[in-house]
Amino acid sequence: MRKWEKILILEPSDVLQRRLAAGLEQLGQTPVCFQRAAALLRYLQSGAGPAVVVADCFVPDMDLFTFLKRYRELVQACPETRLILTCTETYPPSDLRPQILSNGADYYMIKPYTAQMLLENIRHLYATPVPPQMPGVHPAVVGFLRELGLPMEHVSFWYIASAMQLELTGGAPVPLKTLYIELGQLYGVSPQGVESGLRRMGKLLTRMGVFEKTPSPKQLVAALTSAFVRERSESRDDAYALTT
Repeated sequence: MRKWEKILILEPSDVLQRRLAAGLEQLGQTPVCFQRAAALLRYLQSGAGPAVVVADCFVPDMDLFTFLKRYRELVQACPETRLILTCTETYPPSDLRPQILSNGADYYMIKPYTAQMLLENIRHLYATPVPPQMPGVHPAVVGFLRELGLPMEHVSFWYIASAMQLELTGGAPVPLKTLYIELGQLYGVSPQGVESGLRRMGKLLTRMGVFEKTPSPKQLVAALTSAFVRERSESRDDAYALTT
């Protein structure tokens, strides 16, 4: 049984709103659409029940962080509600993305996207929760990935964190097949599921501007591990030792 009752769409563009709504209806969903943030917040205040809120980062009647603050206040009593923010390639700026994720948003998507892509991300958000800290993943690795703007609520976040941990503690790249098998056993998924999750995060980081073109899973893990080591070296922070 799904954990959301409604999908609420806050999209100022009539064309995009109709297109997304039509696509969701074809997939068996009946969204409720709004063009103003205030109207959506009033709807939530009336007791909408568990919902997915899909909101554009730019709406004409409210500052983004004012909206996030008011949204967060309204959904405190409804923990099953999720917020997905949508934005263009250039907005919000990369330095705002971690702030957005830490101020109430569960995820954000880059436009353009399809109703099918949205629904896949919604299902991902409502998947079995990942523990707040997976055993064996050093907090410094988690902090590094969070600073990039990656949402730690996604299991794919932890695939990357654990992959980096394996390479850091081993002192050398781990063969992909071994990596997929070990992470699959750790997270209770197939090796193909691990690969898919790493590719998803690679695409997200590319859209965020971290990479110029989407890296392969091997390139993704290698690049992030190297960047992490370089950052720690430059800051002369020896709090993280490359051993278990």
